[in-house]
Amino acid sequence: MTITLSPIARGPSAERLSWALERTRPLGPAPMRRSFRLFPPRRQRASSEHLYFEVRPVAGGTGRQLLQYAFVDDRGTIVLSVVGEAAASPAAPLGEPPDDLAIQPMDAAWLSTLIGSVCEGASLVAFHKVLQGGLLPAGALAGAASLDCAWRRYLRLMRRSRRFDRSEPVTLDDALEAAGIGAVGAPDAALRALGLRELWAWMDRIE
Repeated sequence: MTITLSPIARGPSAERLSWALERTRPLGPAPMRRSFRLFPPRRQRASSEHLYFEVRPVAGGTGRQLLQYAFVDDRGTIVLSVVGEAAASPAAPLGEPPDDLAIQPMDAAWLSTLIGSVCEGASLVAFHKVLQGGLLPAGALAGAASLDCAWRRYLRLMRRSRRFDRSEPVTLDDALEAAGIGAVGAPDAALRALGLRELWAWMDRIE
């Protein structure tokens, strides 16, 4: 018995296959299709343009000194959280890296470009602007609109309300506890940047 296939049963013609493949090719120039490229993230700009950041040292598995950089915007979005090798020895004591930081640090040149692009035009806020700003890659602050110190602002407000104890050093967790927000209680830079955002919003409300 011989079965003869109809034109429909034989499937699409070579011309139709060529037409379909042409329309499913990736868009963009050929170099972009042949390799994957990394570009700095494009921030969605908040109205006040604040970026709260924390830089903290971590211990690398081979004794290298690494830093975790984290930036959070006004909406509480973690804009960036990356690890890079410290250019100089951090003054703060090193701790053991958590599991999610047991990775290869980002290339120094790319890290500087990436953080510089995130800081561009932003009003940066750090708990200690001198200490934290000094840990950023060289030139990263050049394009920032400003750099504010949450620690100085907090002390000013506490002095005004006569709640300042000169004998006690004030950490971010101390300030959060005093504000009734609750300490971060974790070393992760992204969580601490989120806590800094909460503290800054609280100071906005009482000032």
